[in-house]
Amino acid sequence: MWAELKNLPTWPDVPPSVLREMGLYGGAAGIWLDKTTTGSICPSGIAVSVLHTGKHYDDDVDEDGVIYHYPTTRRHPSFDESEINGVKQAADFKIPIFVILKKGTSRHVRRAWVMDHDDANRLFLLEFGETMPQQIAIELDHSPFKAKTERKLSVDQVMRVERNPRFKFEVIKRHSGRCVVTGLSVVEMLDGAHVVPVADGGSDDPRNGLLLSASHHRAYDKHLWCINPQTLLIETAPKGPSLEEMKFEVGSVEHLTIQNALPHTDALELRYEMFLRAKAS
Repeated sequence: MWAELKNLPTWPDVPPSVLREMGLYGGAAGIWLDKTTTGSICPSGIAVSVLHTGKHYDDDVDEDGVIYHYPTTRRHPSFDESEINGVKQAADFKIPIFVILKKGTSRHVRRAWVMDHDDANRLFLLEFGETMPQQIAIELDHSPFKAKTERKLSVDQVMRVERNPRFKFEVIKRHSGRCVVTGLSVVEMLDGAHVVPVADGGSDDPRNGLLLSASHHRAYDKHLWCINPQTLLIETAPKGPSLEEMKFEVGSVEHLTIQNALPHTDALELRYEMFLRAKAS
């Protein structure tokens, strides 16, 4: 079916009518669960495709994949649950699904794999690829930590890595879907921030991450505030705004130690050194 799609004369643009004729999408829901086709594999059905319109969650998709939000509709809850379970079944059976991206009156289709799910924050991590991407399990308490990598990136590549769905997804899970300095829990308003920035070689290990609101992420990258790695107190730039002015709800991140979500000490120390240099300049 994937080969058939790619052989279409309009590829990568696909008319919605063609997707329906091929059985890749039907109905009006975001997740297309086709029990007729997949029922022989799993009686409850397996998701065939998901529709990403970009209307509500445009920032959660890039060239590597998409953070797909569980459906929350006005239908009977059993419909949403059935579709959610259908996507989970695709992961269990290691079957790819199609991500349909709305582009005006046409559609772009990407082949994707369900790499992870987060029931607490109602999210799926879908990664694009002809074959299933490698899934590297990080035992956060035992795996060696590298704050920096050896990769050399252009400006465009830095921006792409900063928005990497897998990193953000893992940071959301690690921080229970809440901004670490405000408690904001609206996932659409949160960023997975690198403690050691990507531009400085920062790794995508979730222990090099903080979940921050977009505004606090920007202030962090402007060195308006930083975490003291010894005291865990939040310090501000000498001539910058106060914590109150920046709408912080906490003055330290000690609560992250209780949640086992504190970034690695090496990352915090490197970032603090950058903060001190910025203060001195």
